[in-house]
Amino acid sequence: MEISTWEWTRISGLTSFFLLFLSILIGLLQSSPLIHPKWRGSKNLFHQLTGWVGFLLMIFHGVILIYDHYVSYQWYEIFVPFTSDEHRILTGIGTLSLYGVFLILLSSDMMKKVGYSIWKKIHLFSLPAYLLVLLHGFFIGSDTSTEAIPLMYAGTTLLLTGAYLAKRVSGKGKTKTAH
Repeated sequence: MEISTWEWTRISGLTSFFLLFLSILIGLLQSSPLIHPKWRGSKNLFHQLTGWVGFLLMIFHGVILIYDHYVSYQWYEIFVPFTSDEHRILTGIGTLSLYGVFLILLSSDMMKKVGYSIWKKIHLFSLPAYLLVLLHGFFIGSDTSTEAIPLMYAGTTLLLTGAYLAKRVSGKGKTKTAH
C-alpha cells in the first residue's frame, strides 16, 4: 500500500496537533494534585518529548507539501508566513504556530541560560500557539469535514481549558515550577 503525500500531510498534521495538545496538557498538570509527585520526572520527560516530536512532525507536515503535486507549495510559502498563494492567511497562521512552538521548546531547553522569568513569559504563549494550530487545522484541514476531527478539536480544547482553569483556581499557576 502506497501512502500519498496528501495522506502523509494529513497524518503528520493531525498527529502533531495531538502530540502538542498532550504536551501542553501535561505542562498544565505538572503541579496538579491529580498526578502523583513521584511521576514528576516522567511527566517532564513526556511533556518535553511530546512537544519536540510534535514540532518535528509540524516541520514534516509543511515540507511534505513541497512534494505534493496537487497543491504544490514552494519552500518559502511554507516557511515565510503569509506568502502562500493557497490559503494565504491560514497557511501563514500555521507557519507562525511552527515558529511559536519552536521558540517555546527552545526556551525550555535553554531555561537555565535565559532565566526563569524569560522562560515563563515565553511559555505563556503555549495556549495561543495551540489556538493558532487549532485554527489552521480546523479551517484548512480536509479532515474537518469528518465527524471525528471536529470532536477531537472540541475535546482537546475543553480539556486544555479545564486544566488551565483548574491551575488558575488552585493558585498553582503562580508558583515557580521547573519544566
